[in-house]
Amino acid sequence: MKYRELLNIVNKDLQLPAILAINSSINAEESLSRVFEVLQGFLDADGAFVNIFDTQKHRIVFVAHCRRDGVSSTLGSLVPPKSLRPLKITDKVLNCPDISQDRFTQQVLSECLPEVKSYLMLSMDKEERHLGVVCFYSRRYDQFNEAQRILLKSLHDSFSLMTSNALNSVLLANNLDLIQENDGLKDSVRGSRMALVNRFSARTPSLKEITEKIEKVSSTEVPILVLGETGCGKEVVVNLIQELSNRGTGPFVKLNCGAIPETLIDDEFFGHEKGAFTDAKIQKKGVFERASGGTLFLDEIGELSLAAQVRLLRVLQQKIVTRIGGMHSIPVDFRLVAATHRDLKQMAEEGRFRNDLLYRLNLFPLRIPPLRERQEDLFPLTDFFLNRLRSKYGISQPLSLSQKSVEQMQKYKWPGNVRELENTLERSVLTSSDYQNIQIVFEGETGWSGPVVQAASPEQIKLESFEMMQKHYFEAVLKATKGKISGADGAAALTDMHPNTLRSKLEKLGVTFKAVKPEL
Repeated sequence: MKYRELLNIVNKDLQLPAILAINSSINAEESLSRVFEVLQGFLDADGAFVNIFDTQKHRIVFVAHCRRDGVSSTLGSLVPPKSLRPLKITDKVLNCPDISQDRFTQQVLSECLPEVKSYLMLSMDKEERHLGVVCFYSRRYDQFNEAQRILLKSLHDSFSLMTSNALNSVLLANNLDLIQENDGLKDSVRGSRMALVNRFSARTPSLKEITEKIEKVSSTEVPILVLGETGCGKEVVVNLIQELSNRGTGPFVKLNCGAIPETLIDDEFFGHEKGAFTDAKIQKKGVFERASGGTLFLDEIGELSLAAQVRLLRVLQQKIVTRIGGMHSIPVDFRLVAATHRDLKQMAEEGRFRNDLLYRLNLFPLRIPPLRERQEDLFPLTDFFLNRLRSKYGISQPLSLSQKSVEQMQKYKWPGNVRELENTLERSVLTSSDYQNIQIVFEGETGWSGPVVQAASPEQIKLESFEMMQKHYFEAVLKATKGKISGADGAAALTDMHPNTLRSKLEKLGVTFKAVKPEL
């Protein structure tokens, strides 16, 4: 009876002043400081704090803290320990006489408030949603009693309002962070797009107008048809379109229509269900389904038969497919990019290509001129390929062509276009004895300008030169990795090889570890 009377007196004398103190400010720090002062004579606590749980960033945020000695300190935020779970508070308030009984809270406070020995913790909940806690703590064990627990419980609703305001402030700050992060990502994407375009323009200055068209159309959903001779760089243009598009992070599925037999085109297009035919031991998705959410690149689309063109047109119109042996229609959503070296208009006039499919594909054609009409691109592309060959073969010195080679390249018509240029430069580098004065070697020429080796064919000489380049390359890699083979920063990871395969290769080339250790 006396205990109940004590509680009534406590509630009458302290509850209303405490509620007024809590509601006296919208600032959680000020509210906590004022209610701490009101309750201090009754609780005799060393300090108090309020924290909320930020579900967006999965962290505990301390929004207010005050101490008996008046020293203010910010506790900040932290990620809760994953291996531990907080004690369950069954009646809103937990009186913990020894913090070691609550390993979760002990670890949370271990850095910011290691002096806490006991606490009285009010769990803040609103509409079955956990907001955070209000905690009065002491540097002494077993500091708090039942009367104090009941008083704190009676203040739950007032503290919940204060905690809700604090949580809203944190969420607002998070939203501002997200807006800034989103703006930063947009700037980064714009910067990345510009970098891609600039690199492409640097290699192909003559394609300025085409590059501008690519920038405009890449972010749309319209089908694109890339036209040009074999080897002129159509696939490079397609890759740039994919990287600049809004589907750049989605799947990018490529299919060479000229490499698929007519009997297999349906299986490539639509896939099949397990057991659909004798060899169908597993389910297979077709290219339309695999490209859903991204881009489908149909290379050499002019090689498709009329029957295959009908199937493609139907998918473009209906946006659904059915696997071979399947019963269900599957929706697909892909952006189509096609390429061909053929004259599709002429093929349509001759009845070898469907007009209705051509109308769909020809909405935004990009015609890539042959290299013989792009003299301005010849040497930027040459510099690009030589730098790539230098890296590929681990050549330490810069590569440059002889004056005679420059003149020969300018006069040559390049029937194989950019692909022929790349192959010619690689052949010339591999057969050169002087990297500062490389002699161009066109197809069919041996290109060997070094000393004649008795009883050795040009093919043997070329092989020996290539092996020496490989040896230099691996020596440079091992020097960069300080002789380390395995691991994330080892030579195997750098060369994209299995460590055992790399060791075997080094033994065959005669590359030793001691020879490549960095100098001290």
